[in-house]
Amino acid sequence: MSYKTILAYFNNDKQAKELLAVATRITIDNNAHLIGVYVVPKIWLNPAVSMEIPADFLSSQRQYYLDEAERIEALFKHETNAAGVSFEWRTLQSPDQKIAPVVVEQSRTADIVILSQSNEATDTDYSAEVPTAVLMESGRPVLVVPFGQQVKNMGEYVALGWNGTREATRAAFDALPFLETAKEVSLICVGSKKKTSSSYSVMGTELAATLARHDITATIKDIPENNSPIGAQLLEEATMDGGSLLIIGGYGHSRRREFIFGGATKYILENMTIPVLISH
Repeated sequence: MSYKTILAYFNNDKQAKELLAVATRITIDNNAHLIGVYVVPKIWLNPAVSMEIPADFLSSQRQYYLDEAERIEALFKHETNAAGVSFEWRTLQSPDQKIAPVVVEQSRTADIVILSQSNEATDTDYSAEVPTAVLMESGRPVLVVPFGQQVKNMGEYVALGWNGTREATRAAFDALPFLETAKEVSLICVGSKKKTSSSYSVMGTELAATLARHDITATIKDIPENNSPIGAQLLEEATMDGGSLLIIGGYGHSRRREFIFGGATKYILENMTIPVLISH
């Protein structure tokens, strides 16, 4: 199994190079087609303050995003041409100030979506909600690349957070292309020894057997639950001994049109230091 259509979403040029390096590496490994996407928002002003804004403000703001899209496109085409991969670039226009629906729609026809970890210093009001929306609404696995971190040995040492839920199951099988090529795979079960005989520790054994039929050797790690958040325990185990990819189910719900992540998912997305593949 392999990914054949990969979509990389870019929202700023400060993280573009590292994001592109990861996306290009995965494209090469899977002999895939890479689609680069940048969405130009419709600039919006609160009517209450619009009278105080200079007349050329809207056009200058729009030009800022167009210029950034052009810079990232140039980098994207240079790197993908040099790598010799199949690619295309899309600069898209959002019909309103929300760009997340545009990215979600683009994502639904890709095998996997790659984007950057949210960062308050670089996210705009237009782009901040994109990672959450893509994860919760696209129906596709999302690989989140940590902000400001150099990614090394991508996918060689893989940790899969496992608790037997629907989300964890989706993540495990969405990640098969990574699992099949990894040097080492660990199934991390946090607090499983507190469960009954039908616990996810037992299901971890069943999953390991299923993965073995894909020629994937997985080691089960039963981690006692402690006072640390489960997300912290998963990250600690995943990064131990040079871990380079964490796979988890994404837990959350919608409340008044806003997506609220569960505690472990939220912690990992905020504190990750290695790429994290998430499925919902």
